[in-house]
Amino acid sequence: MKQFVAAALLFGASGAMSASGQFASLVTYEYVFSKPSTATGTTSGVLNTSIEYTYPRSLSLYGGATFILRDSYESSINLGARLYTSTPLFHWGKNKPIWSYIGVGAYLVDNLAYFPEAGLRIATSDNTRMDVFFKVYNSSDTAYDRHATLGVGLTF
Repeated sequence: MKQFVAAALLFGASGAMSASGQFASLVTYEYVFSKPSTATGTTSGVLNTSIEYTYPRSLSLYGGATFILRDSYESSINLGARLYTSTPLFHWGKNKPIWSYIGVGAYLVDNLAYFPEAGLRIATSDNTRMDVFFKVYNSSDTAYDRHATLGVGLTF
């Protein structure tokens, strides 16, 4: 899976290099709503602060710092890529477009924790977006493996 994530990030970065995108701050919180009975520790949530670069072709790359809320706080680096729908799925109200996305990412903790994600991005204003998403973690560390989270994020 590590090779897939690296290849996707490299392909996305090189394929859209000539396009001019934009940088934005991305802050998210994830609530762990499901974990296996074999989980070690009590991981309850994840707080991420990242920088996201969005290409005009519906691809975004992000990376930053992660704070994992468990028995004791753990910090990490997060990396990921998202692919958005090129046009909004629908509009909420008159002028609030909503896009869907899928993505992959990883937390660089002692034992790599990687995840697929799916979500919605809602344009709350001209320069602010709100994300609502779902992730399922995979890892050789039972503190993260098979944990499912619901999250909310803000891009500005």
